[in-house]
Amino acid sequence: MAGTIDITYNILCNEHEGRGGDNIETLLREIALEQTVEVPDGCFLNQPHINTTIVPTVRDVRPLEPDKYTTDNATDRYITAIHKTPRRYRATLSFNPEVTAWQLPQFLNVLFGNISFNNNVQVVGIDLSDDFLRAFKGPGYGIPGIRQMLGVYGRPLLCAVLKPMGLSAVDLASLAADFALGGADIIKDDHGLVDQPFCPFEQRIALCQQGIEAANAKTARKTLYFPNITDSADKIEGRLRFALRGGVAGVLVAPYLVGLDTVRYLASTYRIIIMAHPAMTGAYFHDPNHGIRPSVLLGSVFRLMGADLSIFPNAGGRFNFTPEECLRLSQSLRGPLGQLTPAFPAPAGGMNLDNVAEMAAMYGEDTVYTIGGSLLQHPEGVRKGVEAFLEKIISCFPHAYQPSVQSSPPQWQPRSSQASVTLGEVFEHLSFSEGFGWSGRSPRLYKEGVNQPFRYISRHELIGRYGEETRFDLRYFQIEPGGYSSFERHLHIHVVICIRGEGVLLVGGSRYTLRPFDIGYIAPMRPHQLINESVAPFGFFCIVDHERDRPIPL
Repeated sequence: MAGTIDITYNILCNEHEGRGGDNIETLLREIALEQTVEVPDGCFLNQPHINTTIVPTVRDVRPLEPDKYTTDNATDRYITAIHKTPRRYRATLSFNPEVTAWQLPQFLNVLFGNISFNNNVQVVGIDLSDDFLRAFKGPGYGIPGIRQMLGVYGRPLLCAVLKPMGLSAVDLASLAADFALGGADIIKDDHGLVDQPFCPFEQRIALCQQGIEAANAKTARKTLYFPNITDSADKIEGRLRFALRGGVAGVLVAPYLVGLDTVRYLASTYRIIIMAHPAMTGAYFHDPNHGIRPSVLLGSVFRLMGADLSIFPNAGGRFNFTPEECLRLSQSLRGPLGQLTPAFPAPAGGMNLDNVAEMAAMYGEDTVYTIGGSLLQHPEGVRKGVEAFLEKIISCFPHAYQPSVQSSPPQWQPRSSQASVTLGEVFEHLSFSEGFGWSGRSPRLYKEGVNQPFRYISRHELIGRYGEETRFDLRYFQIEPGGYSSFERHLHIHVVICIRGEGVLLVGGSRYTLRPFDIGYIAPMRPHQLINESVAPFGFFCIVDHERDRPIPL
């Protein structure tokens, strides 16, 4: 096997826990068996390879000083004195990566499955092999992708939270617009906002995104909106798709409410920023002697899952995270982890203007300050509150770069009355020429500013991008011999109508030959590509939604 998965535990020996009593070697053997074969020792003597390749081995074990690792020093010293032996240990077990089946659910089972029922066992560290890490995509954007999207460098990002629950969608949209006008980099739903009758999901997303886009047009900054898509298993993907169609760049989701592998699937399938909320994970941290350390769960595991940002309680807030744990967690999100992109730590709670400088010194620039109550309580209103926080942040990072603000911002109009792109003049009649061209519609590059492979293909934007009041765009594409379109998938549908020559349409695992007036239909998220294998030009009309998501390259 190429490397091992090393899991490190803190173990407090207890004569009432497990058959091993105070014997750390016996306890480790019980953990090794429980997390893999789940049978009593010796049941596989006729299969010795199981003991050498399936059951993990003890890599390291050492006693820990009670004063350093317990919250009840006097009690622990008393127990140690009575038993005359160390009672707290740190031990590392090395697992064969194959036992995880290279999947997240089984990895979590190996990490803390059955032993979660035993008291006084805490996972404090993981070291993942490169071959295991290669099975996961991790963050799709992470720190570099989000910074590039915002154009903000050299300082922490400011994330404002839409709350409280009970406000209408209209009220939340107004609040979102004020947050954006004040200069927030990110605006997220509170994690309790889902699809309540008093604030329906689709209405909230549409109005908040519209309000933020209006503010962006006025300020010439870019603020991103992350709606909460946390929902039941049969609805969550539909929530994400609706958000993508509405133009959002990211979503908020609580992995322990919907399932970590559900989030991994969404992060690896869609081009979307994932902001992970820690709801329910507090059950792992409440007992200082049991569970999974936050830096492992909210850091390494969430990053493996695909979180681009991970929210956690800030030290000094209303929860009991220490500065040391917050720093460990931040390092696990930003530090080296195979090929995975670094993710943003997003501390939340306990933030005010007076401690921004302290937080700046503690976390550094690659952090997202997630702020709710302090903005709502600002005496001059939320817009001034955001401005004050942003000014304070920038003062702590004098080399920060942020988008400039136009002196005369453009006037924003409702989405329904504006064209997203205006390339020329609206015509009621487009005359056709024999060379497969149309009056007033010059051929353009197939795609601009992308790295997706394509060859010998051009496009004509015919209807939809010149101010026509349509919900669709009509384009003409022409592929020369030996050419092809990019291999991709996306949420919006395609209808393809061949009008010239002969070409090949690949959809999923199917291959179709298209001749003049043949029609092809491409459903959402179906991988597809068009190819010209003939010796003459292949031309086709393509009809798509006017408001559509960006393609996902394959």
